[in-house]
Amino acid sequence: MGFTVMNIPKLTAVICFANEGEEVENTCRGIRETCGDAVDILLINDASTDGVDYETVADRYGCRYLVNEEQIGPAHARHKGASWAKTENIIFLDSHMRFYAQDWHQVINDTIDNDPNALYCTRSCPLKRGGVYDGGVTGHGASMTLEAEDFNKSLQPKWNTSKLAAGGTSYIPCVLGGNYASRREFFLGIGGYRGLHRYGGEEALVSIKTWLSGGNCQLIEDVEIGHIYRDEQGAPWSGNIKYYHFNKLATAAILFELPELEYYRAQLRALPEAAQAFKVYESRRHFVERARFLFQTIRRRPMAYYRELNDAFQRGEKITP
Repeated sequence: MGFTVMNIPKLTAVICFANEGEEVENTCRGIRETCGDAVDILLINDASTDGVDYETVADRYGCRYLVNEEQIGPAHARHKGASWAKTENIIFLDSHMRFYAQDWHQVINDTIDNDPNALYCTRSCPLKRGGVYDGGVTGHGASMTLEAEDFNKSLQPKWNTSKLAAGGTSYIPCVLGGNYASRREFFLGIGGYRGLHRYGGEEALVSIKTWLSGGNCQLIEDVEIGHIYRDEQGAPWSGNIKYYHFNKLATAAILFELPELEYYRAQLRALPEAAQAFKVYESRRHFVERARFLFQTIRRRPMAYYRELNDAFQRGEKITP
């Protein structure tokens, strides 16, 4: 029996995927079984080539369904999904998730209502292929490694695996876990993923922008979502490495001043993929510079503010805006 969404609800689950097979259906089924038709599901098929009939899956679970004829990557697709959403709130979900509590969407909506100028993630339960839990440590949001000994480790989220509170929400420097919720208007207002290209680095950019724009990032303690983390096969998007490096450099260009940007550029030059990444950067320089200009018009806090709260969190201190 298929599911039919009768009314436009308050929360849209934006799910971008490529070649995810049965996991797309598993994720949609999980949402419907725990939330009924109270969540609008927007499936964005990023030019899958695996032959799976995803349109039938969308019909079966009452989803809106869009197909990209050419692969654009999760950053573009999710940003477009936020624009296409018809609800007040959005949650970006990966396409290989498991849901454990009934009406978890209501907790998401109530939390956003309490502070609409924020970006949220839930606790993340790590799963193996097939949705099997094998005792991995639950993620409770993240902090940021801003500078490290090499570019691969710089501008990199770092899991927080310590419980922060018994319930409610806790402030965190960075969201992580493949489930990111916010007021749609707030996400688009800070520019979302503008400036990124293809795959990688979304959490760093949007989390730091949230804090610097005057908002904050929070962990929703009362919701846990299972996430099948990728194995050695990696992500299904092509050209991952050069785009991942490009997105880090673009993040630095959007957020930092020239001396810091040059620091990251120098780190990137030491990598074997540097030439490819810089070629992508030059081809997209205009988009990066435009993203920086637009963010500067709404920026309310300096990078020093973020550094201080990130350092405090890593020392185990409770942080507040």
